[in-house]
Amino acid sequence: MKIDEYARLYKDKMRRLEEFTRGDDIKDILGTEAVNHFKGSFQNEGFTDEVLNPWKDVKRRDPSSPWYGHSGQRGKFSNARTTAKILSGETRELQNAITYRRITNGVRVVNDKPYASVHQYGGRAKIYGKKEFQMTPRPFMGRSAVLVRNINDKIRREMTRIIKD
Repeated sequence: MKIDEYARLYKDKMRRLEEFTRGDDIKDILGTEAVNHFKGSFQNEGFTDEVLNPWKDVKRRDPSSPWYGHSGQRGKFSNARTTAKILSGETRELQNAITYRRITNGVRVVNDKPYASVHQYGGRAKIYGKKEFQMTPRPFMGRSAVLVRNINDKIRREMTRIIKD
């Protein structure tokens, strides 16, 4: 291969790398990786930054609690709820509401459920809209070193693929 052919190939690869880094493909990698990581919090029953930080257990799994087996959807005892994962209600709508939107310089990961923040940060909540209690924070979204590494690895692989093509 002659030097002018290398120069042309180099220019083309640099143009493709620039398109990738400025376009929607890189944002889709960011968003998809983040959403999958945050949804993994529900499966793992805790948030992973450097390591998994497990959530405090729930009373519906404690046989000595009056809330043992409580089903939030039906308000009655449910044997399935005695072993069900934390924050994984029968509808899984809190987990499924995690989405991302492309913005100018990246993505914004959101959960539009009105009760998401009380689960994320803790705070005052009401049982069936009546009796108040202090909700334990169970973060499922946030900064994560593991997520950053996963995103970096995925972007590096994609950039390598562009260069090698």
